[in-house]
Amino acid sequence: MEIKKVLLPIDGSERSKRTIRMVKRVCRPEECEIYIVKVIGAQLYINSMEEIKLRAEQAAPELEEVANMLPEFTVHTQVLLGSAPGVEIVEYAREIGAAVIFLTRSSRGPLRKMGSVANYLVKNATFLDVFVMREDHPEHAE
Repeated sequence: MEIKKVLLPIDGSERSKRTIRMVKRVCRPEECEIYIVKVIGAQLYINSMEEIKLRAEQAAPELEEVANMLPEFTVHTQVLLGSAPGVEIVEYAREIGAAVIFLTRSSRGPLRKMGSVANYLVKNATFLDVFVMREDHPEHAE
């Protein structure tokens, strides 16, 4: 049996953490490893190296909190540095050989369109499955 690598990008919002319920519902611990990632903006022309390092260190407890919500799974956490979250997530998914990405969309504007990261992943992570949950679905609300 091949272990599937499931990628779970988070952004710190409660909305992004709700995706964990879906992961628990559709993934079996004995068949999946979970990779939780958070992208930290690392634009040297805007951020100093000290600021980037501090933000990366601050992300570690947040990643650990989410990992603790999945005690039955093998979980890996990773802070990714980059100026474009979608690009970083796709590159990391390819690097680890992920089979699927789960995320909760972030709607923008009056038309409630899918956010830029979810949109990027759907269009560019064509080598794996991307599950995008509605952010306000009552079944997934806390």
